[in-house]
Amino acid sequence: MLMNYRADIAKDPIMHSIYFLSLLEGPKCEGWVDAANRWLRHVVEDPSMIPHRSNAWCKLEKRFKEAFSDYAERERAQDELKKLKMRNDNLDKYLAAFETQALCADIDMNDHTNLRTFALGLP
Repeated sequence: MLMNYRADIAKDPIMHSIYFLSLLEGPKCEGWVDAANRWLRHVVEDPSMIPHRSNAWCKLEKRFKEAFSDYAERERAQDELKKLKMRNDNLDKYLAAFETQALCADIDMNDHTNLRTFALGLP
């Protein structure tokens, strides 16, 4: 959507939402997509369903994240950070892996505790 941010589909929250839903497929999200499409039809019929200062896309995005978030991802990433070790003197690979896991774990890499975790993985 960022590539087409000037296009009408990106500017209109309902069209943005419908486009997003059209990209989701498969048995694990079929029911959720059907329910979201019904909800969008109700929103089109009665826009007052959306609180002031919000829009259909913001609400749909929030509902999607609530339905499909992996709540254990953060804990798994924290466990992986503790196990992570630099191998074959490849600092770039270690740094990239640490940053990736840190983002998933939602930690501040500049916090001294996390810097200690980083240093423990170094030889």
